[in-house]
Amino acid sequence: MTSPIDPEILQQIKTILRRDLKLDPNAPLAEDMPFFGGDVDLDSLDMLLLVTSIERQMGVRIPNEAVGKEVFHNVSTLARYVQDHRSATTPKPIVSAPPTDWLARLPHGAAFRFVSRVTEVRPGEMARGVWSLKGDEPFFAAHFPGKPIVPGVLIAEALAQLSGLAGPTGSGSQGKLAQIDLRFEQAVAPPVEIELESKITRILGPLQMCEVIAKVGSVVVAGGSLTLHRGEGDKPQ
Repeated sequence: MTSPIDPEILQQIKTILRRDLKLDPNAPLAEDMPFFGGDVDLDSLDMLLLVTSIERQMGVRIPNEAVGKEVFHNVSTLARYVQDHRSATTPKPIVSAPPTDWLARLPHGAAFRFVSRVTEVRPGEMARGVWSLKGDEPFFAAHFPGKPIVPGVLIAEALAQLSGLAGPTGSGSQGKLAQIDLRFEQAVAPPVEIELESKITRILGPLQMCEVIAKVGSVVVAGGSLTLHRGEGDKPQ
């Protein structure tokens, strides 16, 4: 006999769904509500965000092969999976990166590279690097002349470029930016060395989600998350 689903787990799942899918807090959310082909029709990016939130908040690892219409058939099947697997853990294998010229792997030309050197890469897991700025770069001439500030959009681009290098070995395309949620904590003035870090939190099909951070010394100047879409014919820009 199948044990009943814990009401607390059901409620937590519904709370995550309402937040991540931006559902009306007063809208009905039935336990047999389908995730595909109904009022809520998940796409791959929705799925990635939802899986990541559930893993963080519910203490359960959902391997890629389990992400599909069987587990994500409806609210009840998802809650059932969490209840049955929340104590299981699947550690990520650590793969040491062979000596290589990581900057040469960036698809951008030298004039549009915002990573000066790469200090560590663990393919499929994380990457660290540094963007060094002297203050004589062309974009500073018009970005607050006389009192230059590193453009936030370029810090975001630097983190996206580093995230592309963090992808799994043999993953092909460095990827295109699909989504970004970045908070800027304070302005950065040159000359400066900005330390960059990207950690992959989830890979689902062509989508790679990363937690990213930029620091100057011990001070965090920007942090958040971004998602890359890897593979040929990428739609995101």
